[in-house]
Amino acid sequence: MRGLKHLVFEPDGPMLQLPPNLLPATQAGVDAYKSRAARPNADPFDFTGVDWFGRGREVSISVSPRSFLDMRAIAPSRARQAYLGLGENAVALTRPVTAVADECDWPIAMWQAPISAEELRVAEARFGDAQADLVTGAAFNDAALLKGSDNLDQYRVLHFATHGLVTAPRPDCPARPALVTSFAQDGSDGLLSFREIFDLKLDADVVILSACDTAGSATAAVSREAGIATGGNYALDGLVRAFVGAGARSVVASHWPVPDDYDATKRLVGGLVAARPGQPLADALEQAQLKLMDDPKTSHPFYWAAFIILGDGARPLVPTTAIAAAGVRPAGR
Repeated sequence: MRGLKHLVFEPDGPMLQLPPNLLPATQAGVDAYKSRAARPNADPFDFTGVDWFGRGREVSISVSPRSFLDMRAIAPSRARQAYLGLGENAVALTRPVTAVADECDWPIAMWQAPISAEELRVAEARFGDAQADLVTGAAFNDAALLKGSDNLDQYRVLHFATHGLVTAPRPDCPARPALVTSFAQDGSDGLLSFREIFDLKLDADVVILSACDTAGSATAAVSREAGIATGGNYALDGLVRAFVGAGARSVVASHWPVPDDYDATKRLVGGLVAARPGQPLADALEQAQLKLMDDPKTSHPFYWAAFIILGDGARPLVPTTAIAAAGVRPAGR
């Protein structure tokens, strides 16, 4: 695979839980790291120089060959608007008295540390005011999203910057994958659940899930609850599967919570949305990852390897046919 530029990878076994980009491609890079790390006062977290599999290679993840071919065959989005950013939930100290509740609720602390909307604003500036919308704070709530779901198909790129919940709040509770939102006034649980996501009507080329552990698994019970007869219990079957079912052609998700240290997430997502017109999505992600790989502070895979593309990474984030009509700003302007 030395000369392969674009790899379509169907994971199995342990690789269901790991992105292939973080595999060392040659022994020489590993030996060089070990030699450097053995020196006095060396930084053991400096991995610059390691020949990672993701260096110089675009990777698309697929759950099966048939799935990949089906997603590649789908026509591009016909949505009129370029970008919708959603996130930074309103802080809640207590649940509203009208909130739906049960014994397996997540602790209210999950709503008290919202992810900053800064990366959403970076993307908004990239696409331009006429083609980008932002929904944050109290307006970013589950009730509003479900009520306005008919309008979500007007955006080619949807970008969520919020907490993703894929495990269970307690060992005796089932896993119920969801995205954290603000609480609404009537009957809201402050979550966009697997089933609610699956029932959304999207026409998106890309959904970006810049949230914690969004490539985590959904149980078979959760899948059946959403009306899916097969699947469950594998790493790319949670929120990712829900968004694909809702109409996303590709989903960018993370295998673990990417830290805010050294602006790692902002740099990754910023590089992704700065893709040139016609540039493949996987190439834009690879270029953003390379910059973190080559920075001693962020060279550990923890900072750059989490994000994967489920779908066809050869497709562009910004189609060349959409540029003139959309007025998308060139990267760097």
